[in-house]
Parts: sequence; C-alpha cells; structure tokens
Amino acid sequence: MTAAANGVDRSKYVPFMRRAIALAQKGAGRTSPNPVVGAVVVKGGRVVGEGYHRRAGGPHAEAIALRRAGPRARGATLVVTLEPCCHEGRTPPCVEAIAGAGVSRVVVGARDPNPLVDGRGIAWLRRRGIEVVAGVLGSECRAQNVHYEKYITTGRPFVTAKVAVSLDGKIAAQSGESRWISNADARRYAHELRARHDAVMVGVGTAVADDPRLTVRLPGRREAARRAIVVDTTLRVPDGLKLLKRAPGELVILTTTNAPAVRRDALRKRGHDLVVTEPAGDGRVRLREALVELGRMGVCSILVEGGGRLLSALAKEGLIDRMAVCVAPKFLGGAGLDMLPDLRIDGMDGSMGLGDVGFRAFGDNVVVEGSCG
Repeated sequence: MTAAANGVDRSKYVPFMRRAIALAQKGAGRTSPNPVVGAVVVKGGRVVGEGYHRRAGGPHAEAIALRRAGPRARGATLVVTLEPCCHEGRTPPCVEAIAGAGVSRVVVGARDPNPLVDGRGIAWLRRRGIEVVAGVLGSECRAQNVHYEKYITTGRPFVTAKVAVSLDGKIAAQSGESRWISNADARRYAHELRARHDAVMVGVGTAVADDPRLTVRLPGRREAARRAIVVDTTLRVPDGLKLLKRAPGELVILTTTNAPAVRRDALRKRGHDLVVTEPAGDGRVRLREALVELGRMGVCSILVEGGGRLLSALAKEGLIDRMAVCVAPKFLGGAGLDMLPDLRIDGMDGSMGLGDVGFRAFGDNVVVEGSCG
C-alpha cells in the first residue's frame, strides 16, 4: 500500500505492522479464548517498545509495549495488529493505558469483531483526540485470528479437518491400519496444527483402532497439552484407552441420550466431561448442537483427525471451516477406507471445494490446505 489515504501515507507504517504481526504469531495456540495481538511503539522512526499477548488473562500486547517504551511513549505512535479493547475484562481496557501513556497516534491492523469492541475502541481513542489510522495490512492481521473471529461471532469453535490420504484417496488400508501414510516431517506439521488449536477431535472408531494420545509433541511445546474430544454415540469407548487416562478436564466425550446412564455416570466420576445430545435422525450425535456446547465450555478451535464417518458427518452439515489434506505417494487399493465414505454427491456442480488454497511440501508428501464454504 503506497498511496496516501485521507491525507495519511499508510505505507510508512507497513514495516512496523509487519513486525507487530510477527510478534503476534508468537502467541499462536497460547492465548485462547483471546486473540493473538502484537504491538510496537514507534518514535523518531524506530521501535522503542514492543510486546505481544502471551496467554489468556495475561497483559495485553499494548500494555507490554507501552511499559517497555516507558516515557518514550509520550507523543509516539502505537502500531497494533488488532483494535485495542475498550471494556473491562481480566485486564484493564487498553484504550485507557494508551491515553494514559500520552500516545498521539494509533495504527490499527484489523477491527476486533468482538461485539463488546467492534469499532468502539477506535471511536474511544478518537474522542480523546488520539489520531487513529485503521486498516494497515488489515487482511494479514485478520487472518491471524480466524479462530477467534469464528468463535466470538457465532459461539461455535473454528473447525479444521486434518487427514492423511494415499494417492487413491484412502485414509487406511482394508484392515484399518493407517500408520503411517504420511512421513515424519508431515506428522511433525500435524503436531504444529495441534498446537494451534484448543482441542483435537476423533471419532470412537479412530480412538479404538489407533489408541492415540492426541497431545502436542513438539520441542518447547510440551505445555500445550491439547484437550481431546471423542465422538462416541453409545459410549463404547473401552476403559483401557490412553485417552481415558487423561487428567480431569482434558477429555470431552460427545454422546447421545442412547448411551447407558450408568456408563455416563462412570465417566463423569473419572473427571471426564460429557456433552449429551438427543440422537439425530441417523442415531448419531447432533454435531452442530454439540459444537455450540463446546463453545460454551471455552473451546474456540478444534482440529479433527478422523475417521471418515466423522469427517463425512461434519462435511454434510457444513461444519468444517478449513481442511489440511496430506497426500502421500502410496496406493491402498479399492478396499481401503475412504476419506469421506458417507458423503454422496450426484455431480460436479455439487462438489465440495476449497478456497484460498495453499501447498506445503514435506519431502515426498504434499499438504493441500484451504477454506471450506
């Protein structure tokens, strides 16, 4: 962006906003249910203070950057990726800290979609005589918080489906064996995806067949032990699974009223959370209703890792926001298990497509990512 808008040359703020975006990214996967935010204080053409939101309940990016700038913040410009908050939460309103520091100009990347903010922070600053330049690298700033935006505007978690497939579109061999379709580097990327989401979800079939832990195993990210979610219509999940050995509050099971009450009570006594819906027409969990309840529990984003029936059910209801499909150069044949076995599409006009498609290569594996809907 090089042209001046409303008499303001926004291009001079782009390098500082890029720095703020890079700072914000450091908080990815750690700030939920809050957004990721980065901020820099600029004076005399150089950065004199910077910060990012590290965790929910902790100081906001603006407060950290202003504190590090100290008295140099007076008369300076604050560049921040997201509109400063103007309401009292677990931390004081950032707009008051900005005004108190004597900042003369605030450059904002994206507006905060939270109904408690959504332009009110910008309006508050302008009423106090602080110049606001909005929309600098707005698309990039907004893209950092797609999970937050979905959650804060709908009450439902952002859902990403991650799946590894062979070249002939199979997620497992006829026997159900799927370890490993993807290579080690692609699996490491899958753990990066886990680290960026609040929870990892699988169907009971996958839970029984693979007995996964669904935790994040990355250097320096051991603390990001993701919450696990299992979709189990009748609570047939056996007690010996690793997932059932998780600490209280780390496992949520989505089930129906058809599940035996005694089994529901037993799982709750072990400290596990249950979301119980009336059975849908096919007898399964009402997924949309369950996602709303997960949102009430503070789950803002979910990474779904299978199996095919769960992916099909989510796809049919339009509940998948993004997909990451790892394609490996293998063939598993016609008897292998399909990625979307229950999805029936009559013609190309009804095909399910992806937008904003991107590609990542991991050796001989390729990950295709894109938005749904």
